[in-house]
Amino acid sequence: MSTDANARPDPSSDRGLRELLDRHAAGSPAAGAGAAQQILLRGGSVLSMDRAVGDFAVGDVLIVGDRVAEVGPSISAPEAVVVDARGHIVLPGFCDPHIHCWEGSLGRIIPENVPQTTADPVAGAPASGRSYMYAAHRLFGPACRPADIYAGTLNTLLTALDAGITTVVDNMHNARTPEHSDAAVEALFAAGLRGVHAMGKPRSGKWAETFPEDAHRLRAQYFHGDDQLCTMRLYAAGSDELTELLPIRKELDLWFSFDSGIERQDLPGLYASGAFDGREAINHANFLSRQQRQVVVDNGAQVNVCPRIESQFRYGRIPYGEWVEQGLRPGLSNDNPMTYGIDMFAEMRALYLTQRVDQHRSGEKSASLREIVQSATQQGANNCGVGDLVGSLTPGKKADIVLLDARKPQLFPRNNVLCSVVQGADVGCVSAVLVNGRIVKWDGRLLAVDLAKVQGLVQESHDYLLDTVHWPHASVDFDD
Repeated sequence: MSTDANARPDPSSDRGLRELLDRHAAGSPAAGAGAAQQILLRGGSVLSMDRAVGDFAVGDVLIVGDRVAEVGPSISAPEAVVVDARGHIVLPGFCDPHIHCWEGSLGRIIPENVPQTTADPVAGAPASGRSYMYAAHRLFGPACRPADIYAGTLNTLLTALDAGITTVVDNMHNARTPEHSDAAVEALFAAGLRGVHAMGKPRSGKWAETFPEDAHRLRAQYFHGDDQLCTMRLYAAGSDELTELLPIRKELDLWFSFDSGIERQDLPGLYASGAFDGREAINHANFLSRQQRQVVVDNGAQVNVCPRIESQFRYGRIPYGEWVEQGLRPGLSNDNPMTYGIDMFAEMRALYLTQRVDQHRSGEKSASLREIVQSATQQGANNCGVGDLVGSLTPGKKADIVLLDARKPQLFPRNNVLCSVVQGADVGCVSAVLVNGRIVKWDGRLLAVDLAKVQGLVQESHDYLLDTVHWPHASVDFDD
């Protein structure tokens, strides 16, 4: 990883790096990085996303164990394995609080969200079937076996990791049986990123009706403490009846993720009673009144917006500026892999462009490039409930780090780093990724991942699901 083909670290450093990569590729994600490990990312352009730390045109990042130990212009660490980061941009991993990962075997099957033919978005759909609510919840959701949940979830999470998204909240709204939930959690553990399983009930079709009671078993079986790489929370549509969910939330001491509809709840009453306590992440974050938004802000809850989904599903209204005006900067989320590839660069760019359009049309203040990156990193981490652990390259935080290859033609030469990240980079620029101090992607390739095996599982699931629901399009189609 050097800008100069003739400049190389000494051979012993090369051997140390190869041994480190071999260890990380062989170890399980749960094993961690090892307390004695030291890695020095040397000579990159460091975008820390922490104003107290600062940014460095040329700087170093020292990792000890699973945490960032030091960030500065030049760090001495004789015992560290050196990673030559010259020619790279070093920044915190992206954090996505809202993806429905089980849909990963059905990627881009809904190229446009065709309007429903009835008032009920789940019950009715056009002849093409290409309404997201209808296809996801009426057709494919009920057809999913646990094996389909596993394949789809793993595929989505590996896609996220490959794209530099190191933390994901899996909003799993298809927990049809305990076995379906198990499959989603096992995929989360297998993927190797920092994950949150947000358990939720299906929206349509037959199911075992074990939610929310099965949350107790899931917590006891898989999630034994907050120091794990993966944790859990509850998920609901904002308009859902919360009577059964709130006691379980209190007993298990969990965060809550909500999709659209939260504006129908008595938010002042829920906060006044203590049923809501600030550990709420509101996806989409639209349709709330100014008064409701202020209740959310005043009580320390979090919100995230989905620029690409909102621009298609709700015709361009992304409620970013309203929240900022009232004191809370939203995170960014990808939401739905049935329509889009999981790609935080695309979300950042979509938000930046729509913000600029609003500014030109109405004079509304636009977010800066740094604020856009903040939404994709620290504000996303806050939504994920891990803002004190990740989201910036702050000494003491976990070492969830992305290296972008600025030697790529689209990023060369380096000028403005923020512009490079938001306006120039894409998934193909993600050269290396670390999670919890462990290298999970190196030289553009995911480590310890048998992609052929994963893609085999995904293809089998895809073919089964399309056949089972009698999908009215070819497996590979060109319908417009």
